[in-house]
Amino acid sequence: MMFPLEILEIILSKCDGKTLLNARKSCTDLRGIVDYLAEKTRLWEWCCREEIPNEQLVEYLPKYEGCGKEKWLNMYINWYSWEKIEKLTILEPVRCPLNLSKISCVAVSSHHIAIGSEDGRLKIFTQHWRPFFEHRIVAVKITNLTFIGYNDYCSDDLNDLDMCLVVAFPNGLSIFAFKDSQSFKIDIDGIKSHSVFRNYICYEKVGGRLTIIKISNLIDRRRVQEIWFARVYSPSWITCYKMWNGTCTFLINTTIKSLSYDTPTITPLEEMQKVTDLWFYAPLMINSSVTKIYRDNVIINVYKNNVTTWSPHRDIMEDYIEIVILDKETHFSKKLFNMLEIFKCNITCIFLYGNLLLIGTDCGELYYYHISNWKNIDLKQYNHRQIVGRHPIIAIAVKEFEKERRFYVSSRFAIHEVAGFMPNVYP
Repeated sequence: MMFPLEILEIILSKCDGKTLLNARKSCTDLRGIVDYLAEKTRLWEWCCREEIPNEQLVEYLPKYEGCGKEKWLNMYINWYSWEKIEKLTILEPVRCPLNLSKISCVAVSSHHIAIGSEDGRLKIFTQHWRPFFEHRIVAVKITNLTFIGYNDYCSDDLNDLDMCLVVAFPNGLSIFAFKDSQSFKIDIDGIKSHSVFRNYICYEKVGGRLTIIKISNLIDRRRVQEIWFARVYSPSWITCYKMWNGTCTFLINTTIKSLSYDTPTITPLEEMQKVTDLWFYAPLMINSSVTKIYRDNVIINVYKNNVTTWSPHRDIMEDYIEIVILDKETHFSKKLFNMLEIFKCNITCIFLYGNLLLIGTDCGELYYYHISNWKNIDLKQYNHRQIVGRHPIIAIAVKEFEKERRFYVSSRFAIHEVAGFMPNVYP
């Protein structure tokens, strides 16, 4: 080399992550210097925290809790790969080796895959699809599954667990915890809806009572700590809510409110703070609508409505997506798309993870969108389209591997694994 090693070390230590990746794959000597700097300093952690937006980093960190010392390098590479989705290699869907039926929901953690069914059966597998646990919850549909995060950001009590899973069904929740060969279960009845973030759960009971609980110990004392509650009285009604990174965002009627739930000063009767008022496109809500809050600043409303009376196809149901983007103040912007015009089919699943938005349809097609700026998003300009089976996509889950990001795309009859990675990033 023309430069002394000390000079190269100083230069590389001042570079961004993309430059460091290019240096690693350019030659053996530069790779050695970059890896030496990464070993002696928190080089890749600095790159992740400076370049990856915080709302994405919050989602990535729990996925890498078992990746050891190179978790920051692997996290940056996977994030950077999906930033360049046009150059990304997205493999063909691979069907899981098991014969499944009546699937209603799916969840994935670092080491396990959980599958719920329409007849109330819960099946948990290892990441290699070996049976781990099976149980009949109730004789009704399991509506949602969520792994409670147990990583550096949760209590030591949860770090001792092998796995913790929240199972939702109509009018109730079950919390399963596993330690060695033992399992523990807590039931909460009378629940209409819920939201989970790490080891916090917010749920709404019949009558408008909202409660936030913290899971702190499920083995010795089976403790569930109630940290906040409130009641929303008629004629107000709760449209949806979302827990995210210390803040719970509520949409009550047409008012956005928020609550910081993980502060040490929170009291059980802490009042929600009003953020802003917003209005959806009311004429489209004649038939039905599904509203969800993603993170704490994006609201997506999916309307299903008959076409206008003058149309020759009056029986066709149209899907409209209205995206509401909240800013840090009290303002918001909205975008409205007719999905039947764009996709020629209806939407059955929307999944947001990191820098990627995935939309599944009733004909088994999956559309990928890179989210660089919500205000500039145009659903007509998708980055990648993929056919996953022939049945409606009902659920999507994600897991980060060392050299790829893998999505688990589910219909009622099968689960397909879709992996993506950027060639030549790993020299």
